Amino acid sequence: MRVLSPLHQAQRQTSLHLDAVLADLGVTAQEAQLVAFVAARDGVPVTAVVKLLGVSKSTVTSMLRRLEGLGLLERETNPEDARSALLRATRRGASTGAAARERVVAFEQQVLARLSAADVAALGRVVAAITRETGIDLTRAVPRRRR
Repeated sequence: MRVLSPLHQAQRQTSLHLDAVLADLGVTAQEAQLVAFVAARDGVPVTAVVKLLGVSKSTVTSMLRRLEGLGLLERETNPEDARSALLRATRRGASTGAAARERVVAFEQQVLARLSAADVAALGRVVAAITRETGIDLTRAVPRRRR
């Protein structure tokens, strides 16, 4: 495979690298993504996290229990739907999310320094082709950052 295998390899390498970079924060790359996502928004439904991470609700539930246990996130009843919960970052969670985001941005800058503008544009075209072929546009699947 000329497109999907290299994309999968890059995603795995990125995840493993970020796990190491974030280890002293006590979270994995996936957990840090979740915390940073919630910290940047005001009350996030669990369903949005499931869509963001692309994992099962049971996996997200396990992650949430761990992150709540670490004092990074808390759940509250959704005032619009008592059957669902909204997630909020604690003060510690907001700090951890911000630190994780800074490290991820720094890593992205390191990667970008090795690429040309044409490389980045080509990657965008690959992602657009996959979006068109699958009909799945993840940029529309999750709540936007608060301003």
